[in-house]
Amino acid sequence: MDIKAYISSGIIESYVLGLASEEEVSILNCIRKNNVEVEQAIAEAEKTLEDLADIQAMTMPASLKQDIWNRLNAENLVAPDGSSEGQENGLDNNTERLVSNAQGNKTLHLKSYRWAIAASVLLVLSVGVNVLFYRQTNEVKDQLTQTNLSFDQQQANLAILQDKWRLVQNPAIKTIPLKGVENKPNLQALVFWDQVSKTVYLSLEQMPTAPKGKQYQLWAMVDGKPVNAGVFPLDAKTDGASKMLDIPKAQAFAITLEDEGGKDVPTLSELCVMGGI
Repeated sequence: MDIKAYISSGIIESYVLGLASEEEVSILNCIRKNNVEVEQAIAEAEKTLEDLADIQAMTMPASLKQDIWNRLNAENLVAPDGSSEGQENGLDNNTERLVSNAQGNKTLHLKSYRWAIAASVLLVLSVGVNVLFYRQTNEVKDQLTQTNLSFDQQQANLAILQDKWRLVQNPAIKTIPLKGVENKPNLQALVFWDQVSKTVYLSLEQMPTAPKGKQYQLWAMVDGKPVNAGVFPLDAKTDGASKMLDIPKAQAFAITLEDEGGKDVPTLSELCVMGGI
């Protein structure tokens, strides 16, 4: 048995406070007979509680002696003048025993009371420490959760930037900026067009999230006519580069806001951004 772990388990405190089960008490009594460390730990725990009881001790009531004498008088063991019946000096043996017993009972009662106070104080301290520890633990968990969320978001943003950087650095890809039209000057988007594979990627750099039931649609202007280049995925990040439809050739690109699913012909009144090649 690991004695240090056994001592630190709290069994000693439970034993001293009278909270241990009969089985625990039996085991502890067996161990303490053969182990100095356990015996010393019990003595230290008792001393700690006694010291705590002394700090919390109450002064013995001034009426204690009078209570004892009143009890003696009620038993007709003391004469009205304060001497015992049948003796001129002091109390007889029965009276002495009664006084001694009464004082002993009072002493035991006060000692038990002091131990109860000590146990109560320890319980309050324990509960207070546990509550404080619980609150601090929850605060640390909340902070850790927020830190993890922030880290995950930063990692996601970094991945998006890395993807777009690879597109920009690819010599086969042409980057085409799309700028906001007259009534939407602050809107911006980027088209990444692979000149070899004809693959098109779209990034909505500065465009609001499409309203419910709506979806952004990319158009390629081919010989003056708009050709559907696909709708921007609803579940994609607006600042991420999403793959659209392949476009073999084009002179310009534009984006309109259409009903979800897109249309065959662009709604010119919903034109958002456009840019020439």
